[in-house]
Amino acid sequence: MKRGDPLARRTRLRSKTRTRIAGHTDTAEIKERIQALLRAIVIARDCGCILRDVRHCNGLPGIPGVVLQADRLITRANSATYADTRLVVCVCRPCHAWKSCGSNRQKAQYDALARTLLPPDRVALWDRCEQESWCPHRTFMSDWRLAEVVLKQEVATLGSVVTRSP
Repeated sequence: MKRGDPLARRTRLRSKTRTRIAGHTDTAEIKERIQALLRAIVIARDCGCILRDVRHCNGLPGIPGVVLQADRLITRANSATYADTRLVVCVCRPCHAWKSCGSNRQKAQYDALARTLLPPDRVALWDRCEQESWCPHRTFMSDWRLAEVVLKQEVATLGSVVTRSP
């Protein structure tokens, strides 16, 4: 095969619907569930896109056509902060695309905006975690299971707060 030729794929791509395939671990399944829980938590906590007043994106939940996403302030590669809800914010699809356009070309501007909108304690945590992000942190299956249980409890408490509010 020459350099620059397209890759000749000999195996089919794995779909998410198939279960227990080689290379698909229990950890990956727990991480997917953690992602879903994080998204539910930040949408309920932030009540829509955090940049809606700054960028006028109309990123509120319940509006047809609005897709809300959980955006991490620290990369998912850092397992120490993977399930920390304080380091995740809710943004709409256009705001997330604006940040991510051109390989995170506007990330510095996005981070500056987010820093002005977040409480000082979360910004301080964000700075500490960025400084320590180079330090490896080994995470075991029990850690992922514990994180999932904690997030489920947080969803339950947020759900009871949301239903009590009106």
